[in-house]
Amino acid sequence: MLLCRVSPDLTPTGRNVKITSHTLARLPRGYSIAVIPGAPPGELPEFLAGSEGDHELLHFAPPEYRPRLVARAPGGFISILSMARNARRYAVAATLFKPGFDGAAGEIRIFPLDENAATPGITVAHLAYTHRITMFRHDGGDFLLASTLCAGKSHREDWSLPGGIHLAEVPADPRQPWALRQIVSGLSKNHGMDFAELGPERRPGWLLSAMEGLFFLPLPADPRGAWVREAIANTETSDASAYDWDGDGEPEVFSISPFHGEVLALHKRTRQGWRRSVIHDDLAMGHIVWAGRFLGRAGLLAGSRRGRRELRLYRPAADGTVDRAYEVIDEGIGSTQLGVVARGDRAAVLYVAAHGVDEIRRYDIEA
Repeated sequence: MLLCRVSPDLTPTGRNVKITSHTLARLPRGYSIAVIPGAPPGELPEFLAGSEGDHELLHFAPPEYRPRLVARAPGGFISILSMARNARRYAVAATLFKPGFDGAAGEIRIFPLDENAATPGITVAHLAYTHRITMFRHDGGDFLLASTLCAGKSHREDWSLPGGIHLAEVPADPRQPWALRQIVSGLSKNHGMDFAELGPERRPGWLLSAMEGLFFLPLPADPRGAWVREAIANTETSDASAYDWDGDGEPEVFSISPFHGEVLALHKRTRQGWRRSVIHDDLAMGHIVWAGRFLGRAGLLAGSRRGRRELRLYRPAADGTVDRAYEVIDEGIGSTQLGVVARGDRAAVLYVAAHGVDEIRRYDIEA
């Protein structure tokens, strides 16, 4: 049964906005969210949600959103995505990364998505401290990118062995081992890896957030060759997202810093290079940043895991910058990851891992 909460009269767009919160499932230490692409036009997509603790990986499908168990073990589902191959669907998960930076036994596993029973999955790669995974297609092939928070630890706060970015080409039979090679090194506290298209030409690539700074890793012409990262800022960074906020034809980059930090900032490219300006410095263990078109215009979402544990919505100011008078979508939830689904210019849906209350939620937002 869905639990429904309604919060009327929030006005992030200058009009009355109705926000309805549905609790879809209780999931202790629910952490990761992955929207499954391929929904028919006009219909809401399915999604996956995983626990970072010793709990489940779940699958949700509209309209009922009844949670279906994909896997009970091994837990530590820190990053998840979906993959279609040979007329079958799989959940791909970075597993065994558990609270307290317990990730030395990290594995990448795949789980069949269209079977009725939960399975233990198939381990396709071993990669310690894998914290984020993503996939892309190139020249008819599927490739995995995996970022590691570090390469090893002697204790929780040991960051002396940097992590990096690893690449694997998915074999024809995805149940066979995936051979990983490191394409970027020297990244400590490598927390964020977010797809972005930068520059007026919209070069595709990924924003990398680490102790050493904020970087852009453009997709090369041949992913089997060399990858070269580009520096955006030398400030320790936790997560980032890109969107053309002011409509000048070139995306800005939004970031949280330092690692799990309190500063929400905007980075804009100028003739002299990237210029950073602080939006707010009062996040508490900032963990979510997302920028994009939201209810018909630019929107910036920022979520914290401590303090008031808010999920905030920012809008453009009259001069094209970010209005600091944000609205609160919800508080006390300690969100860790989310999926944003636009439904035209007057409605949107958020799939949210509400880690602070051990729930997976759906927020329906209507302008």
